[in-house]
Amino acid sequence: MHDLAFLRFPNFVTAEAARYYGQTELAVRRANRIIAVSNATRVDLVTLVGAPESKINVIYEAADPVYHPISRQQAREDLQRGGIETPDEFILFVGTIEPRKNLGTLLRAYHILRQDYDVSIPLLLAGEPGWLYHDIYELVVRLGLSESVHFLGSIADNECLRALYNLATMLVHPAYYEGFGLPPLEAMACGAAVVCSNAGSLPEVVGDAALLVPPEDVEMWAVSMHRMLTDEEMRKQMQAKGLTRAAMFSWEKAAQETLETYRQAVDA
Repeated sequence: MHDLAFLRFPNFVTAEAARYYGQTELAVRRANRIIAVSNATRVDLVTLVGAPESKINVIYEAADPVYHPISRQQAREDLQRGGIETPDEFILFVGTIEPRKNLGTLLRAYHILRQDYDVSIPLLLAGEPGWLYHDIYELVVRLGLSESVHFLGSIADNECLRALYNLATMLVHPAYYEGFGLPPLEAMACGAAVVCSNAGSLPEVVGDAALLVPPEDVEMWAVSMHRMLTDEEMRKQMQAKGLTRAAMFSWEKAAQETLETYRQAVDA
């Protein structure tokens, strides 16, 4: 079980998606064991669908080993090979373009950053459109950000995504909710500074290696991004902490714990 966002925020999904994810409760009732990718998801399973806590194993995900620090030259070469052009400095978001990712708050905060803090650094949004995404594109136009906000679409090539993480001045992740939150962890594994929301599993994943901001506090998002842009010493500290934090998560460990969960299911 990755997350129960469709129950936490039913207004963020279409009726078709709600029907699809609505099968979750049946699956929970029939399962001998349940894997939750975070303690936040474990709590949601218990409180939202009544899953017996004794059935649930929390097994953390991890960043793919492909995500690690590389030189700026290699990053530029990887992007050139993938046909992607970026400015020298940029703020990066990675994720599906949908309401749950809270891009409305990010765009409004970015607008404040440009107007009140005289910051001109572009914002790059990497991800495919999800459900109910049209409002995001309309907001970019309404705020007059069409020249400074760039939609890159889905980045299917892991090396290109790694290059973006390595080149980004910071990764921003304002989601209202995550069951785990891979992009912040991937970014930290590449040595990027991270600003993310304090909702769902995100504090559990990033620890003290990122600036945590309430997802609906537009002004605080603007302040936090400005601080990350201008306080070089703090940014370097966050980058170092992020590398250490990301190394704590391992797919090998996840595989071992998953195998043990299979054994428990068979024994049951």
